[in-house]
Amino acid sequence: MILRQPSNELDPRVRRYWATWGLVVLVAAVAVTLVALAVTWSRSGGAAAWALLAVAIGMVSLGVAALVVVPGRAYRLTRYEVTDQGLYVSSGWLVRRWQVIPHARVQAVDTSSGPVLRAFGLVRVDVRTASAAGTTQITGLDRNVADGVVRELAHRAGLEEGT
Repeated sequence: MILRQPSNELDPRVRRYWATWGLVVLVAAVAVTLVALAVTWSRSGGAAAWALLAVAIGMVSLGVAALVVVPGRAYRLTRYEVTDQGLYVSSGWLVRRWQVIPHARVQAVDTSSGPVLRAFGLVRVDVRTASAAGTTQITGLDRNVADGVVRELAHRAGLEEGT
């Protein structure tokens, strides 16, 4: 068992990526709340509308605080390392998770990158295993670093190119 923090950090740009996604979620949630507020205000006004306004203000306050705190904290706590035993990943800040994926269990390793992740110049490494847990992901790596991780994991797992 490994009882230390994995040695590799994610790319620092992942903090801006996480903050951007958090902002998108916050804006969407506030927009829905404001629509509900407008409908409530136009139909009945009163206490229900004031309650929704308080909810919207609370959401913005908590959301802004989360946007300031969460990306940095998650960045400090999400790490990975390819060891002799396998891929070692630690993540989570409310609920911590340490995971070792033995090389012998790795079935496929690849990278993916959606439009927002690409906008930050980052990719995600997906490691599929022969277990019920399915896929382990490392989101927020530079393309060159991710390619190196994929090559090393594939080599250690005995995967041939194109399989």
